Amino acid sequence: MRREQMESWKWFWGRLVKLRRLLIGCILLAVLQSMTMPPTAWLIRRILDVAIPSRNVRQMMLLGLCILGCNLTSSGLALGTRFLSLRTTKIAISKLRHLLLQRCFELPRSVHDTLDRGDLHALLVQDTQLVDVMSNALISVLMPSTLISILLIALLATMNLKLLAVLMVIWPLLYLVNYQLKKVVMARVDRTRGSFARFSSGVHFVLTKLDLARYQSAERAEMQRQVGWIEQQRVDSERMAWLQSAYGLVQNTILTISGIFVLVIGGTQVVSGKMSLGSLLSFYVIFAMLGSNLQQVFGAIPSIITGNQSLCALYAFYSIDSEPPYSGTTQHNFAGRIELQSVSFRYKTQSILSNISLRMDPGSITAIMGPNGGGKTTIARLILGLYKPDQGELFADGFSYNQLDMEQLCEGVAYTPQDPVLFSGSIWENASYGVLETDAEYVTRACQTALVDDFVRTLPNGYDTEVGDDGGSLSGGQRQKIAIARALAPHPRLLILDEPTNHLDQMSAQQMLRNLKEMPDRPTLLIITQDSALAREAQYCYWMENGNLILQDDHSHS
Repeated sequence: MRREQMESWKWFWGRLVKLRRLLIGCILLAVLQSMTMPPTAWLIRRILDVAIPSRNVRQMMLLGLCILGCNLTSSGLALGTRFLSLRTTKIAISKLRHLLLQRCFELPRSVHDTLDRGDLHALLVQDTQLVDVMSNALISVLMPSTLISILLIALLATMNLKLLAVLMVIWPLLYLVNYQLKKVVMARVDRTRGSFARFSSGVHFVLTKLDLARYQSAERAEMQRQVGWIEQQRVDSERMAWLQSAYGLVQNTILTISGIFVLVIGGTQVVSGKMSLGSLLSFYVIFAMLGSNLQQVFGAIPSIITGNQSLCALYAFYSIDSEPPYSGTTQHNFAGRIELQSVSFRYKTQSILSNISLRMDPGSITAIMGPNGGGKTTIARLILGLYKPDQGELFADGFSYNQLDMEQLCEGVAYTPQDPVLFSGSIWENASYGVLETDAEYVTRACQTALVDDFVRTLPNGYDTEVGDDGGSLSGGQRQKIAIARALAPHPRLLILDEPTNHLDQMSAQQMLRNLKEMPDRPTLLIITQDSALAREAQYCYWMENGNLILQDDHSHS
């Protein structure tokens, strides 16, 4: 575990090092802030030992103004330190979130199949926020407060070394209590993180699967399950908050006891004539400043412990050992020819495809029929480069997938899944997703081809009509048409339609296919369907069963 923590901190430090100028600025401002402490101590002693005994009111007022000036300067420098540290941490966390989000896109589909999306959502949102809090505590509080504390201790040593030595006897107790509480806090942090992740995942499940609970009449059972997680999160967070309060109270108590020792022991030195009253009060003021900084140091530790656990979790996700299916770099303008040669594929222990071959030429229309679970959608995912076959090879325009830059290739391939995916927004926003504003004419043409324009004309707000969550305010057929229009909008060279008639009536399906055929520069079409009437419109029709792909000469299957 210690090695994992070191690796995660090394990874995170790489984000911070790039902001070294801001970090150096924070340190310099903290040093300047500490430089205001010695003059404050000298001025206080001067008031008590010189100005008051001589009853020089003017001098007292002048010295008081100087103390005020030192205090205002210190506050200004502290504010500057805070500003620079916040700028540093926010930029670092922004870069970290960008890196993690990019990692989500980089991870192959096979890895995402094993991840819980609710847990992943909690990781990317909650844990990055906790790392943000930790970074702020580390750079804004711990680093400057520790530096100032060191300088204050050095100042106290010059003022009265014997009195400081007495305090040094008490501080090991402070360290021991802090060490013991730190272990308790770390254990409690793990429980709190776990319960919050379950709560976040549960809320994500409810919001995304609300209809499922209604259809199954499972609202009561689901509520009981969620209430259990909510209650556990309440208990864990309450205990964590109480522990943090107790942690701070213990530190404050020890520092208060230390202050009492300063007054009592220093008072005896004043009575014996070994120390002036001004020296005692100035020592006490500097000690109070030290205590305030130490409280900030100790107060930041729970946040750092919590953030450390989250940082380890984030690094574990980022470091998932998984190679992308393909890593070629050859750039090629895809023309629409796809070929699968002797391809076999297994998912875990189950054989999905067995030695299949398929060729699609530019502009051709191919249909694949077969029972559910037969491997039809797997072929689409192989063509999209989401998976790599266990045996055999795929080619695009004669180039092996192993050679090609898959990101560029996929820019020429579009896919519509069986269940249309829409997001909250307008019809136009959904249809134009992923398309540049300058290419709006392609979106309009795609909407006409996919029959979106036909029903949009009947809506009061037209393309500005809000579709609702997951397109809930639209019919299944309308959602399907928008999804197909979105796939057509980027002008792909290969369009894969997975069960395009699931939500379409026969007339709409036939009209849409005619529109696709009549496109002047139509893409290669791969239609995955169980609709025999739609399959008969294709130039080539295959039947898939038990992992085998069989060409149907008569476009039928009994």
